[in-house]
Amino acid sequence: MLEQILGSTIRTKIINYFCLHLDEQIFVRELTKNLGGQLNSVRRELDNLVKFGLLKSEIKKGKKSYFANKDFALLSELKNLVFKAITLEEMHIADKMSKLSGLSLLIFTGNLSNIPTKTDVLIVGKVKKADFYKFLEKIAEGMIENLRYTFMSKSDYIYRVEITDKFIYDILSQEHIVIVDKISKNLKKKQLDEFDFKHFR
Repeated sequence: MLEQILGSTIRTKIINYFCLHLDEQIFVRELTKNLGGQLNSVRRELDNLVKFGLLKSEIKKGKKSYFANKDFALLSELKNLVFKAITLEEMHIADKMSKLSGLSLLIFTGNLSNIPTKTDVLIVGKVKKADFYKFLEKIAEGMIENLRYTFMSKSDYIYRVEITDKFIYDILSQEHIVIVDKISKNLKKKQLDEFDFKHFR
């Protein structure tokens, strides 16, 4: 979405990165590795963003590092635009994923809802994994960290709920985004209520 506004995929990725990592200082080669771009293109966009005022740079041990300019007048507005664009894109993709056959449960969690879990997308049901991959790849494009996703059968999920499995507990007991849920209404209320008070060391 932002690519259409900003006119460049790598520029969008760089702006996303620094809006999501305001306190981080990074070298161009490290940033290029993280974003998967071409070194010269990343360096050129970084220097343009320094001239624009969004970024600052300094020399450390003979190498130039870059970081967000927190005094940039439009930083707050740009940050809000980045977050809104990411959210809208994720919801658009989620709507398409929700229509795939065999899906019983689809949850966005982890980095997609800013909580510490071991996965970002939980997909439950008798589904064709290949049908989901193009959507997962699209979500991953808007993320700085690698996208983590988990496929699980319905019976495995229900079993894990019944035993209050830690992996499922960490998801359900914290903030998460439910896209599709065709399971919970068939589970005993007590099983789900246990996630409100059980804790793990």
